[in-house]
Amino acid sequence: MARLLAALLFLAWAWGQSPLEKLKAALDHLRGPAHRAVYVLKVERPGFSKTYRLQVFTDGERAHVRVLEPKSEAGQAYLSLGQDLYLFDPRLGRTLRLPPTGRSERFLGSDLTYQDLMGRDLEALFEVAEEGGVLRLFPKPGAPTPYGKVEVYLREGLVERVVYYDQRGEAVRELLLRAYQRLDGAHLPREMELKDLLRPGYRTLVQVLEAQVGPVPERCFQPLYLERGC
Repeated sequence: MARLLAALLFLAWAWGQSPLEKLKAALDHLRGPAHRAVYVLKVERPGFSKTYRLQVFTDGERAHVRVLEPKSEAGQAYLSLGQDLYLFDPRLGRTLRLPPTGRSERFLGSDLTYQDLMGRDLEALFEVAEEGGVLRLFPKPGAPTPYGKVEVYLREGLVERVVYYDQRGEAVRELLLRAYQRLDGAHLPREMELKDLLRPGYRTLVQVLEAQVGPVPERCFQPLYLERGC
């Protein structure tokens, strides 16, 4: 009975929201509260795979991502601050600010792009409509995005599936999110899968481990600490 009542209250609340408000609420749940976690990133290609272990610090808006393994690439770090993205490469020994033209490049050779790490592109770059329970996003005039349309599928207010289309209307990427865990009033998926729909066998799997809710030191969001670690 309590579960039914909660579901009815949720539906009543959701019906009063605009499509943009539904998108923002779902993405805010996805980003979660301030926390730190270990992410396992597995890049799969036909006949080949590579696994990374990442340390992630985030306050829900900003994110500091650091490569722990493999040893050959440990120390690489990334900092997302709104529309600014910084990279530290220990081989170069310096921190670089990524230009807008480089944000479509692949993160660690995976199916994720640097733009995916920015966190707010769906709200900032797209107009949102709703059709048949699906949020349909279309680029704002002049928006710097390669996509002609994005479809976001929600389940009980949480993002379950995202499909990206090119300018010709062909589906090119699909993101699946599973096994949500509740963290201090927000939700974080334990598993994510991103598939390249144009190249069979190309996909990236993400597992979220050891998530700990709590304040993240402010130094974690300063470019200087990409080299030092936070």
